Amino acid sequence: MTYDSTLRTLPRGLEPEETPMADATFDAVIIGAGHNGLALGTYLAKSGLDVAIFEKRAEEGGGLCTEELTRPGFLHNVHCNYHTLVGVSPVYGDLELEKHGLRYVKPEVQMGSVFYDGTALTIHRDLDKTCASIARLSQKDADTFRRLVEETKGYMDLILTTLMFTPPLSMNDITKALVAWGVEDKAEFLSVHLRRLAINDFLDQHFESVNLKEHIAFLASLGGYSSDRKGLAVNLPLLGGKIDNWHVCVGGSHALAHALWEGFAQAGGRVFLQHGVDRILVEKGKAVGLKLDDGSTIRARQLVASSINLEQTFLKMLDPEVLPDGFAEAAEASPHMDWSYFSVHLAMTKPPEYKAAQFDPDINQAWVVNVGYDSPAAINKHWETMRAGKLPTACPNAAVNSLFDPTDAPEGHYTGLLRHFAPYSLNPGGPEAWDQMAKEFAVSCIEKWQEAAPNLKNGAILDWATYSPQDISRRIANMVQGDWMGGLIDLENMLDQRPFAELSQYQTPVKSLYMCGATQHPHGFITFAPASNALQVIADDYDLDRWWR
Repeated sequence: MTYDSTLRTLPRGLEPEETPMADATFDAVIIGAGHNGLALGTYLAKSGLDVAIFEKRAEEGGGLCTEELTRPGFLHNVHCNYHTLVGVSPVYGDLELEKHGLRYVKPEVQMGSVFYDGTALTIHRDLDKTCASIARLSQKDADTFRRLVEETKGYMDLILTTLMFTPPLSMNDITKALVAWGVEDKAEFLSVHLRRLAINDFLDQHFESVNLKEHIAFLASLGGYSSDRKGLAVNLPLLGGKIDNWHVCVGGSHALAHALWEGFAQAGGRVFLQHGVDRILVEKGKAVGLKLDDGSTIRARQLVASSINLEQTFLKMLDPEVLPDGFAEAAEASPHMDWSYFSVHLAMTKPPEYKAAQFDPDINQAWVVNVGYDSPAAINKHWETMRAGKLPTACPNAAVNSLFDPTDAPEGHYTGLLRHFAPYSLNPGGPEAWDQMAKEFAVSCIEKWQEAAPNLKNGAILDWATYSPQDISRRIANMVQGDWMGGLIDLENMLDQRPFAELSQYQTPVKSLYMCGATQHPHGFITFAPASNALQVIADDYDLDRWWR
């Protein structure tokens, strides 16, 4: 299957530059026009630097892809569908993205789960409504959930700025900071208790309803935190504190890429599409520019930044002799996610009406609904299956963006998204086996959804298209092995150990070469944190005026 960029609407007469690039010189050059590359470029351009971004693909945005995969007029978010830290990330305000047409909708019913016994659970923006839904399963759990969320929110806004939007601290430093803030109990909780537990362990200690435990484990997994990995319970304060902060990007996720690019262009920046980078030029231990795959030489007066993966940056674009002993090996050994995503994109005539609405009517208004998991044990079984390279029993999560953004489908119609945790490499057959297995697995996911929402049978689904982990790696070279997160989320690969200690502070062993993409702290979600944090390091190194908040 091929994917064409059919939805490019060029903002306000601006146009990306796609003509062959002659030799040129800029103050700063950036590899990759994903959201982090565009954000960093805009900050630097607004700081007075002459900035150029070079992108191999024919469109900007990286994973911010919105395309007509099924039928004309049906807009599908190919990769990123959920924007979770809108209003928390400082980049939205600093770069005034709303002035460039960016709009969000925040669904009142954020998420839900439907269960085999006919019950359901819904997570609302309103905590009281969430607790009322949980109380249908367990009043005790509703009380515990309220207490944990309220306790978490009491210090999460404080810790977020330290934990995510600054160059990473060690867990010991975070503990010291919490003590300094007068929350010693939280310091001990984070540094000792949660670092010893898998998310499932924590849930078993605090809740009695297996359905509620399933839902929180599912939410964590949807965020990239494998619920069975020891030590990842340390992430639960973030999940609890921001469980109600999921946003739909109006016009599709690519609208964010458009807004970023327009802001960058208006600040004087230039994006060169279809201009792949062959080499990073290094002279006397300093990065001085790029050699493009068309043979052009691009000079950088001050700095080079890479928003792409470790393999391309350090193993393909740099000569080994410019790196310290063992550095290239460490980059090569940095682990990728051991699971990926399989997606089915659907054109529909109606939204789902779940059988479980008889138990909780709000489930029909939920944006993201898990279909199939009943317990953390069921999710654990799927982790085992996927890590063995096998396809699990279909338990997709479903999203219908058109319920909240009618612009993404023709009037009276809807777009649907089924997403499923899945292995990159199948056993037997390897990644290429997806070409034979994708259709069959998609049918099983659709049938599972129709079982939960019978009104989706009998012609309600007009068309559908698959998108496998292998398709991810083919489409976006930066997502090696279908790794949408930029590296494994694991206790040993977090904070000042991401991607490894020598590269955790955004600087590289090559002077004036910086990393600003998903491989860096905190991870690959649409938070802009890697770009924001790299900016702070660059601002210190080049004495930039910090005009941003």
